Amino acid sequence: MIIGDGLLEHFLAVAPYLKDIYGKDLIVWISDTENLLGYFPGHKLDIGSDGVLGEDDSMREAMRQRKALRCEEMVGTLGIVIKDINTPIYDSNHNVVGCISIGISLDMEKKVAKVADNINEAVDDINEFVKGLTTLAENIMNSEKELRENILGVNELTEQISKVLAYTKKIAMQTNLLGINAEIEAARAGEYGVGFGVVADEIRKLSIESMQIAKNIDSLLIEIKNANAVTLKSSDTAIAATEEQVAETENVRMKIAELKSISKELENIAKEL
Repeated sequence: MIIGDGLLEHFLAVAPYLKDIYGKDLIVWISDTENLLGYFPGHKLDIGSDGVLGEDDSMREAMRQRKALRCEEMVGTLGIVIKDINTPIYDSNHNVVGCISIGISLDMEKKVAKVADNINEAVDDINEFVKGLTTLAENIMNSEKELRENILGVNELTEQISKVLAYTKKIAMQTNLLGINAEIEAARAGEYGVGFGVVADEIRKLSIESMQIAKNIDSLLIEIKNANAVTLKSSDTAIAATEEQVAETENVRMKIAELKSISKELENIAKEL
């Protein structure tokens, strides 16, 4: 509450210097109970004045209610938003004799708040994108791990086939030896062993063919093992790269959290402007 005799004259004297005293670009209005006595624009902030104290003016309302009033209003054709602080002035008998109103532009506050909103919106969009990227990377990593397990399973299967193949080769070799022995015995038997010799010869041919097929399968198994080794190495590299990507996206999310914090600070600064 501002109380004292002759305060209107004192305020009129110091009003032109208030913007320099406060270090802000502001407008000052001073009135008595009926008329606007002075309008003092800021260095750049100047919305003009018609010199009339209207019936619905916030200064008049503050005097009616006998208390300080704060209000925001858009003035002029440029849409400048002004925040007014209207404070009644009293004489020594506590009679309202006038009002001082100090107005500051909320333009900068609105701009900073808009920037903060834009940052928030952009950060939210980036955060959603990073979440999707993280999910995708994790899915790829899981698929690569599953592929790795399948490759190891194929390797194990080829090892089992190799063991069976080795046994098949052994049987084929023994069958070949039996065929040779059978041919020898058939030759000894003369004409009585001719039919048996034919069978023995076919057995030898089958054993030789079996050994050749076994060799071919063995070669294919070696190629499969080599291909699996290359694929396994590529899979391990992909898993490592994906794990690194997941870690990097987590770092990005931490940076996003920092941006959110900065945006919040901007909002607080805007409110203090």
